[in-house]
Amino acid sequence: MAQETEGQSLLTQAEKDQAVKAARNNDLRRLIAILFIIYGVIVTIVGIVAPNMNGADTNGIDINLWTGIVMLVVGILFELWCRFKPLSAEDIIASAEESARKAQVQHESNK
Repeated sequence: MAQETEGQSLLTQAEKDQAVKAARNNDLRRLIAILFIIYGVIVTIVGIVAPNMNGADTNGIDINLWTGIVMLVVGILFELWCRFKPLSAEDIIASAEESARKAQVQHESNK
């Protein structure tokens, strides 16, 4: 980490870029999208392969197929939301700098 001087950041530009990339890759919306898409694919395949598995319970509606399709749509919507409205780089950098300041204070207090 770069040393802090008056009015300067604790983080280098490379560290800031890395923090932004990591935060955007680990965005909760992306993780939710991945789970919905994976489960949506599985449930849709079950609905296609075994369409009348619970036909008596659901009044003949292929519930697995429809639920799988809805899960796929929700997962795609979460991914689109994550892509078109990403986390603000300024917020990520501010949070990373605050964490760096806390770590520096803790390190200095342990000396």
